Amino acid sequence: MRYTKLANMDFLDPKKKKAHKIRLYVGYFLMAIALSIGTLILLFEAFGYDVNRKTGEIIQNGLVFVDAHPEQARVIMNGKQEGQTDMRLTLPTGAYSFELQRDGYRTWKRSFELEGSIIERMTYPFLFPEKLEPKDVQLYASAPQFATQSPDRRWLLVLKPGGLNGYDMTDLNDKNNPITPLTLPNNLFTAAAGEHSLETVEWSNNNRHLLVKHVYRGGFEFVMIDREDPTQSFQVNKTFGIPITQVAMRDKKFDQLHLLDANGGILRFGEVKSKGLTLLANQVKSFKSYGSDVVLYVTEEGAPEGKALVQIRQGDKTYKIRELPKSQLYVTDVTRYDDRWYMAVGTDAEKKTYVYEQVFDDVARQKPRVPAPVAVLKLQQLQYLSVSANTRFIGVQGGSEFAVYDAEHSRQYRYDTKLALAPGQKATWMDGHRLAVISEKQVAVFDFDGINLQKLSASEPGFLPFFDRDYDNLYTIGTSAAVKDKTALIRTSVRIPSDE
Repeated sequence: MRYTKLANMDFLDPKKKKAHKIRLYVGYFLMAIALSIGTLILLFEAFGYDVNRKTGEIIQNGLVFVDAHPEQARVIMNGKQEGQTDMRLTLPTGAYSFELQRDGYRTWKRSFELEGSIIERMTYPFLFPEKLEPKDVQLYASAPQFATQSPDRRWLLVLKPGGLNGYDMTDLNDKNNPITPLTLPNNLFTAAAGEHSLETVEWSNNNRHLLVKHVYRGGFEFVMIDREDPTQSFQVNKTFGIPITQVAMRDKKFDQLHLLDANGGILRFGEVKSKGLTLLANQVKSFKSYGSDVVLYVTEEGAPEGKALVQIRQGDKTYKIRELPKSQLYVTDVTRYDDRWYMAVGTDAEKKTYVYEQVFDDVARQKPRVPAPVAVLKLQQLQYLSVSANTRFIGVQGGSEFAVYDAEHSRQYRYDTKLALAPGQKATWMDGHRLAVISEKQVAVFDFDGINLQKLSASEPGFLPFFDRDYDNLYTIGTSAAVKDKTALIRTSVRIPSDE
């Protein structure tokens, strides 16, 4: 009988078998260590950690994105040119100064402390031309008393001097700025002796309907203007037959309104078509709605003596946010940023504005708790509360002083622009990162943190600046650029033509 000799019988040898297992386990162990180190390195990199190649020291980096509008610009960091926007820089923790420069434009500057693992998005800088050349679009025999712009920045309505029914409607999307006359029904506004004025309340989400407040001697009223079909315009007070002190569109729809009754502060929801009214709350002093089912409001109903309650209603449920001292002025707002709820409420009695984040997480839980503010904005004088176009910033104003909360980085900024403002002059958000106001008959624009203040075109104090869709042109109402002692709608290019 023949036997075939196996080439390798190691697996039958107990000693060699054991050695094989040990080598296998050691290999697994070394692989695990390698994977752990790799994972740790990736984790450290994710948090911005790196190694200084010269010293071997562990450092933590931050990330900076830099861009500019309306054109690219040179990036100067700590005095050294780094290249052109749009760019991304990975930088170690520390202090940095940036300048953005372009020939023919004003330099934009910012200095800040970069923290490790933080992303700074300086993608918002706006460079204005060094030289501005205003041009008349439309002349007026006397100064208009009212002007407003649709949310899509296409339609600009200017009230013609001498009445409340005639308007010039300018298409800002057309470079020739064609003007269409718009005439409202004669019986839309209450006739009364003395001075009259109009204030913009808000536009609908279809850029067609405009809610205005008409103030006259002896009272005020609210009117919904239909710019496409003026005959369909209507007076809100007459439609519902109640005295109204505040109106807001529900979900920005012109035919669904939140109405605050002047008698007893009754807050109702009203449907224009049916004229039906639904009670929401009593003794309300101020409110702000968001979407179709959220209303933030201040009420004295059920409040302790000398106090008012801040409450929020979502659907048919109402939650308490905090107590405030009674005051002559309450400011409120509610919005969403990055899929998170933000609410703000303040009073001039305290000179504070409280900012809340994700309050529904606290008040709607099984054991609800009174939410704590994420920030308290303080000013010596509290007049106005507003939210930026991108909802990232919540700002309060008192004269020339501002306090701003940055929802992206959970930061606060407080500053005094030192601008000379007319009494009651309110700043507005030019866009998602800049505020604009009229100072000494000139447009002033500055970043959310108060830096890069720029003086632009002439404008009357009662008219905030208007921009077209792409921010190529600035529109103001002020002294004519061509005809002495005349008022005009003025267009000023904020983009140098040769760069187009």
